[in-house]
Amino acid sequence: MRCNICGGTAFEDMPKRPLARCTTCRSLERTRVAALKITEQVRPQPGAHVLHFAPEQGLSQLLRGIAGENYRAVDIDPPRYAHLGLDVEPFDLCRDVFTLPRSRYDLIVHNHVLEHIECNYSVVLIRLAQSLSENGAMLFSVPIVGGDFTDAIVDASDEEKAARFGAFRHYRHFGRRFIAETLGMIFDMAPDYDLTRDFPPEVLREANIPEHHWHDFTGTSIFVVRRRDLRV
Repeated sequence: MRCNICGGTAFEDMPKRPLARCTTCRSLERTRVAALKITEQVRPQPGAHVLHFAPEQGLSQLLRGIAGENYRAVDIDPPRYAHLGLDVEPFDLCRDVFTLPRSRYDLIVHNHVLEHIECNYSVVLIRLAQSLSENGAMLFSVPIVGGDFTDAIVDASDEEKAARFGAFRHYRHFGRRFIAETLGMIFDMAPDYDLTRDFPPEVLREANIPEHHWHDFTGTSIFVVRRRDLRV
């Protein structure tokens, strides 16, 4: 096994996920799938305009190498990324998404972000897609736990939210039985998920992508959509 982002060969366990995280660039399974999709499918040109939400260490290095000064990292809580040495701009998806220029970005990336925002996630996705250039792509992933979809926005204290939605404030869960009725209502996308349609099994094994992420919707599934895929 070798990390396809940094080349590291040492991996460490995560809760219930043996050898999931690269000890060098801290990539996770979903990060490595995203990197495969970017380098082998999307293939942004040098100097591409890239918008990266909640920037992961390894993936940000990859994207900076492609975009150079056109790489833009944003998050609602920039101090969380001080250890990466990145200039991360403050950005609240629920309020600032409407300030994004239209038809600007060649690549937009956000992994496990939508479950945290306290607003209409559909509108956020639509507005992000409108910010893509004509041939630009948006890559994203969400937690997919169980079969049902749940969504909640509540008026409560931070302590009450933590008690109800957990320490990481997951306000919605995208159940695998309802991908077509949620994300698929926004974008024209495949009704199923199969990584082996895009990459040979040996490539996935080399990048340390476990087989249970190959053929079904999971939190490691990376969706790739373009502005022309919008159904609304």
